[in-house]
Amino acid sequence: MTLGLTTTVERTKRKLERVNAQAVSTFDLFLLELKSDLVASSASLATTTDKNAVLRSMLSRNPSFLDVFLVSPTGEVNLQQSRVGRSQLSQVSLSDIPSNLAVNEVYISDVQFDRQSPYIKMAIPVTDDIGLPVADLLVVVELNELWNETINVQVGDGGYAYIVEEDGQIIAFRNRRYQEAGVLLQEIIGRSPLDIARSGLNIHRGLGGKWVLAFAQRLEVVPWLTVVEQPIEEFVVVFVVVGAVWLVVVGTAIALVSNTLHFTGHRILLPLRQLQEAVQKLSSGKWNYQIRITHKDELGQLALSFQDMAHRLRDSFVNLEQSNQKMQILNDALIQSESKLTQFLEAVPVGVFVVDRTGKPYYANKRAEQLLGQGVVQSVSAENFMTVYRTYLAGTDQLYPADRQPILRALQGESSHHDDLEVVQGEQRIPLEIWGTPIYDGEGEISYAIAALQDISDRKQAEAERQRFTEQLRQLNIAYQRFVPEEFLDLLEKPSIVEVQLGDAVEKDMAVLFADIRNFTTLSEQMTPKDNFCFINAYLCRMEPAIEQHHGFIDKFIGDAIMALFPGGADDAVQAAISMLQRLTEYNQTRQRPGRPAIQIGIGINTGAVMLGTVGGKERRSSTVISDTVNLAFRLEQLTKQYQTSLLISHQTFLKLDFPHQYDIRLIDNVRVKGKTEQVSIFEVFDTDPDPLRKSKRQNRTKFEQALLFYQLKQYPEAAQLFTTYLQNNPFDIIAEIYYNRCQNYINPRGYNVQEGHED
Repeated sequence: MTLGLTTTVERTKRKLERVNAQAVSTFDLFLLELKSDLVASSASLATTTDKNAVLRSMLSRNPSFLDVFLVSPTGEVNLQQSRVGRSQLSQVSLSDIPSNLAVNEVYISDVQFDRQSPYIKMAIPVTDDIGLPVADLLVVVELNELWNETINVQVGDGGYAYIVEEDGQIIAFRNRRYQEAGVLLQEIIGRSPLDIARSGLNIHRGLGGKWVLAFAQRLEVVPWLTVVEQPIEEFVVVFVVVGAVWLVVVGTAIALVSNTLHFTGHRILLPLRQLQEAVQKLSSGKWNYQIRITHKDELGQLALSFQDMAHRLRDSFVNLEQSNQKMQILNDALIQSESKLTQFLEAVPVGVFVVDRTGKPYYANKRAEQLLGQGVVQSVSAENFMTVYRTYLAGTDQLYPADRQPILRALQGESSHHDDLEVVQGEQRIPLEIWGTPIYDGEGEISYAIAALQDISDRKQAEAERQRFTEQLRQLNIAYQRFVPEEFLDLLEKPSIVEVQLGDAVEKDMAVLFADIRNFTTLSEQMTPKDNFCFINAYLCRMEPAIEQHHGFIDKFIGDAIMALFPGGADDAVQAAISMLQRLTEYNQTRQRPGRPAIQIGIGINTGAVMLGTVGGKERRSSTVISDTVNLAFRLEQLTKQYQTSLLISHQTFLKLDFPHQYDIRLIDNVRVKGKTEQVSIFEVFDTDPDPLRKSKRQNRTKFEQALLFYQLKQYPEAAQLFTTYLQNNPFDIIAEIYYNRCQNYINPRGYNVQEGHED
């Protein structure tokens, strides 16, 4: 009797497991089809120009989709297609969607409820033509179809199936009053779905209110569980019938033994033969055969009991046949589900490769066979996986490290993704991107690992093209900078020369430097055109570093002249000018040969507001600087010829020097330049004069300034006397000699004809 009960319970449990497996397969297939649709639609959106058509197509072929959105990374709704009656949104929340979704990775949210209607959100990145994410494809999925599927699951006569989340939230149940947010399974039946899944035999009061035998199993796609429950009364009846039969048989046997001595031969042998005949009839399948024993003694009762047992066996066999038919239906459904899953895996555009828990290949779709060059190889193990399938580290002849192989890492319970792997097929190397994911059984143990493989040859080629194009742009940008300085673009606040438009301009305070070679016309007449260019370039190559090292940049070359700008101010410009004159001295030491005379330059510096911008026409443009500050700097450079000095600065520059005492500077004149009514004070910077002259100018600077003051007060005899005394100690100070001659010109106009200190 105990054996009968155990057998009946075990049979019922196996039946529940089969029904649950069918339900899990149905629910997984529902979600897999949605995920497949999102992957395919994402790929279409990456290439099509009519994105609205893609969204409309998704909505038409998926009755479970309520809303389909194309959402920007900031949550703005770019496109929306919805069922009739759904509101149009301009913004959606992306707070529950991970920001680092990989390409073709589908996110599935937790279940949410709109009253008694559960729904989920699914999202996948949409990429541009080079594989960079630009938006998210987001769908709202109604789960009423899952509710319909639970109704269709047949569990005995009064059993049922339902779906719950791991925390016990009921997702789909035939009684919708349990299908609301916050309705937890453990609060109703006292057990969580994980408790039911972990236990092999579950007997409790179920959701239908009756005592049931229950079985739970995880879904593969999402962390939900399917629970099937069958009332205990359905299989207890079978147990009672079997027990009753056994009791009748045992009782009958005892009765027969007890009454054997009391029956005569003809009251025993004949009924026994009739029973034997009945047994033979029953053995041949004639369950309706009637035993012709009319006695009401023990043998007659046995015959009746046997007749009753025969009827019960008949009913049992009928039920068994019906059960076998149902089992066949379930097996057919399982085979059909497996066939659909196989068709789905063969249809996906990526390779799918599965290994068991030992690392031995289990399944590979056709795309995986194409990418790997071979399908399932039975001799493969985790140790020789990379060797058999010839997987190498990208760009090398090194086998891919096993500790980085995604499908092998999945066997350790880790999901991973790599795109630095290549498969070698003959002379061809195929770059692959691989996602590895573990697959768990009902006990939470890893049973398989699955890898998705994608050929990224086009992406690698596009990346190489992008890098090549980027390098070309970089080289082109460097070339442009030789014509339009990067500092000029920075001042215009333009990231690239492409952004510069005709008329762009900005006003800035800065120092302007002009430098020019003395008597260049005479020098150039003695050289060929080729020698002229070689000479100019040799000179300019020595001057340019001095300007750049002091935070300036060359705005333009004007023949042999240089115009440079110093956004940092006067100190940078003066230090650059001193460095230029020092470099010129070194350069002249290399020109001490016949036909290569030493050269001299004049430098003028002014500081103030300038306008930087672009001028020109539609087809030809140039950067330039326009202002009185520029004009005065040019005039100062011209005055270096008159005063026969190398470096002149304006009083605006002098006043903006942070540390004027670190330079050798002296005031030499107040002049009125062309186009100006007010006078400009000009200063000589003599840091680069020969040491004896520089020391002499520094020691006698006070005497020079006294003489200059008398000159400016027009007390020419007194000024001439002071300059005479000054020149006795400084006979090589040309500027002092110029002022002495000017004084003599004013004292005795007929004897001298010296130009006054101004420029007309």
